Amino acid sequence: TPAQLKQLRKKLALSQQEAADVVLSPKRSWQNWETEAGKTNHRTMPEPILELFCKKTNLIYKIIDKKVLIEL
Repeated sequence: TPAQLKQLRKKLALSQQEAADVVLSPKRSWQNWETEAGKTNHRTMPEPILELFCKKTNLIYKIIDKKVLIEL
């Protein structure tokens, strides 16, 4: 969820710009991924980008029952 993504970024002590830089995306895209569902600018982060973010920040990334699990 957007809230989980924001929480993850904060635990890694990254700004939105720094997190966006990790996945080579504009800051605006990252902001949209963190926007609550139902809001005008909400976008769902594509799974390959989430996987890239996890790999580049050394997070354990698993998919179980179509749910993404990330371990710090």
